[in-house]
Amino acid sequence: MVIPNKFITSKIWWSQFPFHLRLITKIRFFASFGAGGVIYLTSLIFNNIGLSATEIGLGFTISAIIGTLTRIFTGNYLNKTGKIHNPLLTSSLINITAGFFLIISTDTYSYIIGQALIGAAAGIYWPSAEFVVPYFCQPIDTRKAYALVRTSEALGIFLGVFIGGFMNNFIYLKSIFINDIFCMLSIILLIFRNKKSIKNTLKNSQEKALNHIKTYQDKWNKSTIIIVSSVILITTSLALIQVTLPLDLVKGGVYREVLNEKLISFIISFQLILLLILQWPVGSWISKKGKLFGLKFSLINFAVASLLLFISSYLNIEAFYLVFIAILLISLGTSSFLPTSTDVVFSIAPSNKKGYALALLSQCFAMGYFFGPIISGRVLDLYGYASIMWIAISFFCFLMFALIFKKSF
Repeated sequence: MVIPNKFITSKIWWSQFPFHLRLITKIRFFASFGAGGVIYLTSLIFNNIGLSATEIGLGFTISAIIGTLTRIFTGNYLNKTGKIHNPLLTSSLINITAGFFLIISTDTYSYIIGQALIGAAAGIYWPSAEFVVPYFCQPIDTRKAYALVRTSEALGIFLGVFIGGFMNNFIYLKSIFINDIFCMLSIILLIFRNKKSIKNTLKNSQEKALNHIKTYQDKWNKSTIIIVSSVILITTSLALIQVTLPLDLVKGGVYREVLNEKLISFIISFQLILLLILQWPVGSWISKKGKLFGLKFSLINFAVASLLLFISSYLNIEAFYLVFIAILLISLGTSSFLPTSTDVVFSIAPSNKKGYALALLSQCFAMGYFFGPIISGRVLDLYGYASIMWIAISFFCFLMFALIFKKSF
């Protein structure tokens, strides 16, 4: 029996996707590779420097506020022009500037400037990166295409955290920001090499793509409010997982012992490995279900995971196992939410508001950082643990699941 060469098999699998979908997948990989360490390790880095949890949370909140303004501008730009190369280039340049600020940062003021620039770059990047996928994916189903780009992001984030954590511990404390700068330079190179083909392909495929995915409509879907509320709730949960959970674990729970940073880095890496493994199969599975199935599946996973994190705060040895089970559920919920959320929000929007719709989705991610990190940071400073945040998230996820359970479109 001849065993196929794995490299050739992977190459054939990769070749099934259109060239420009592969291109945006590469761009999103580099963006996530750079952002992975920045998202998950920034709070630990500045905790070591001496900033309080409240100050760290404030930086993320200001980042989200600045990102709101750039999202509004970017959504309007995408609706009017349909171009994505200029926003992607602009976001990369701003991100490089942010990286330099965070590298030299030694106090709250320079940290907040760096975070504000990160938010500005994210507000320009995300609507653009999401907007282009339905137009570059034909004849691939949009949810399958989003599963592909999200899988590349899961790989990028995992490598960013894993390699970034190693470099931070053994080379230089702020290596993640240097890595982010190099990743942005890679994106700039990819865009300049393919600028003309990106412009022409996007222009030629927009009308055809809209007809193919049958999204032409004049009004917002009647379930828009509850769908957007669910997205905001899940993105708030993700913000707390990324920013608050590492601080919660390093500070200890009510009875749970303090975990060292190496173990916390291992837990974060475990979650990202799971997300990397699960993203494509779960995303492909979700693409065969109803449009809201992935959102419902995500809500129930986050509800149970947050409940387990709450319980873990009141235990000691057993808490370690509960945290790992919670991480498994979070990975399942995230892998179903990421491709589903974009497809759902794109689908509920009127045909002439697609750019605004994806800016709105990106804004939902930003809104997760508006109050979550700063409130949880304040809770951590006052009480030393964040169990009340986990039980609140669990309650609202169960509630939203009940409200959305019978809805479909």
